[in-house]
Amino acid sequence: MGEEIERETFECDVCFVGAGPACLAGAIQLHKQFEMHNEAHFDDPDFHPIEPRIIVIEKGSEVGSHGVSGAVLDPQALQELVPDWKERPDFPVERWVEKEQMLVLTENAGFSLPAMPPELHDMGKPIISIAKFQKWLAENCESRGIEVLTATAGWSLLYNDDKTQVVGVRCRDHGIDSHNQPTEEYEPGADIKAKMTVIGEGPRGHLARELINQFDLTKGLNQMTYEMGCKEVLQLPKGSVDKGFVTLLAGYPLSGSLGPINGTFGGAFIYSMANDQVCIGLLAVLDAKDPSQDVQYLLQKLKLHPKVKEILKGGRVIKYGAKAVTVGGWGCMPKLYAPGAMLVGDTASFLNAVRIKGIHLAMKSGMLAGDTAFEALLKSDFSESMMQGYKKRIDASWVREEMQTSQNFHTDISNSGLIAGSIRYGMAKYLGAGSIRKAHEDHTAIQNIKAFATPPKMVSPGRYEDLMPHYKSADDDDCYIIDKLTAVYLSGSIHDEHQPCHLRVEPESMGFAPDHCVTRCTEEYGNPCERFCPAQVYNMVEKEGQRKLQVDFSNCVHCKTCDIRDPYQIIKWVPPNAGEGPEYHMM
Repeated sequence: MGEEIERETFECDVCFVGAGPACLAGAIQLHKQFEMHNEAHFDDPDFHPIEPRIIVIEKGSEVGSHGVSGAVLDPQALQELVPDWKERPDFPVERWVEKEQMLVLTENAGFSLPAMPPELHDMGKPIISIAKFQKWLAENCESRGIEVLTATAGWSLLYNDDKTQVVGVRCRDHGIDSHNQPTEEYEPGADIKAKMTVIGEGPRGHLARELINQFDLTKGLNQMTYEMGCKEVLQLPKGSVDKGFVTLLAGYPLSGSLGPINGTFGGAFIYSMANDQVCIGLLAVLDAKDPSQDVQYLLQKLKLHPKVKEILKGGRVIKYGAKAVTVGGWGCMPKLYAPGAMLVGDTASFLNAVRIKGIHLAMKSGMLAGDTAFEALLKSDFSESMMQGYKKRIDASWVREEMQTSQNFHTDISNSGLIAGSIRYGMAKYLGAGSIRKAHEDHTAIQNIKAFATPPKMVSPGRYEDLMPHYKSADDDDCYIIDKLTAVYLSGSIHDEHQPCHLRVEPESMGFAPDHCVTRCTEEYGNPCERFCPAQVYNMVEKEGQRKLQVDFSNCVHCKTCDIRDPYQIIKWVPPNAGEGPEYHMM
């Protein structure tokens, strides 16, 4: 199945990859620019209105299928993009923040801070479902004639003859069996040829990786760094939730979120939604030194804390999701452009780790990419110097103003602990950000398992001994503590098992022995993939008297944690069949 295959071809002006807030906002902004341009020349009899063809492709079955976020929205970018958003009856607000607090937890107790840190104030902001918000943005796109193609996964970039400029995207073939051979249902992926390609696939994007490698976009720069978050939606009894509230949590069960050097940094949140629903999520850094870190397990431990149980009283888990989050911010941002292409949103580290917010930054990055695309189309210039205008617009915007101060926040905490990192951030607020400090790739921080106490005991894949009395199935009315298979069920994730595994575990590619997973990895790190995966994809099993790694890729929720945290970097995530994966909708 090579280049000789005849493929359907679509021609467009701009292709946006990923129907997240960044690309959808970018597509709307681009269309608005042409709308205003055409209106400005309305009285010119020699002017012909320009109607660009804009395509957005999304690998999920629907827009929002793969959207998961702790979503209290800073509306700054939205206000610029859709000034009347508050008045629109279709805007998908769950609640407005009327109450906020920060809880600091010890193992069995906790206390509320007398005041919220200023960066964390959310009063009056809208609480949203990111999946519903993406759908709303997509509807705004379609009302403008922008084409939003769901169940369409980008597989590779298209280049000009000498591979010096991106000229579009090749979509993933459909109907390939587990031996990489075409089936009767084989359908070659289409080629979407575009004058410009804007990539906003979310963290650790597949095409973004290709673009970064092809044009060496991280040369001399820090690699992106990540946290991983697990989130659940719980249904509370009728009448339980009467206000929009946000509760941020620090401390237990993360050893480093109160300040010890070399601890595991992260935090948690709880916020209310409509219909007596409440969300809870826990994030932890993916450069945690302990190879046994398991965020899904830690979230269950958090829910058993007395202070949390009090908030979630009577709650039943009805939805689950997991996702990596870029947290390096301005200090871990790659070069944002290449000839014919731009990187936006989480794909390019547009998140402020101090505020734990990124949707507004992602949207603004997409909007500025849209402005750049507008200028490029008017001038028919898609060179690197034209794409550089995107970075200049970012630097001149409030994005830089917000993000630059915290450019070393995550790096300083990672290298020196929370206390030192917080002090340095405080100094940056008053003395200036200074230079970007050197960060490390997340996987390099993991230490030998012998350096740590015995990890919590797993009695079977995805189930821990200390939680056994509490585990419930999704069908139970009191489903509150869940194991990983129940979590996968509640994520709605589905994959055709008769396709190539989209989680490529290839030790030989990095110079390791074929039995690497059951020998060296077991000895050095205790097979951390069994724990860091929040969906029980990786399992060490006994088959025919031999121990081996079994990859149950049908469980995958596309969080990319394995691709990031694997200490040997032998796991690579690639897109499965388009339209497959989790079905979040309400997350």
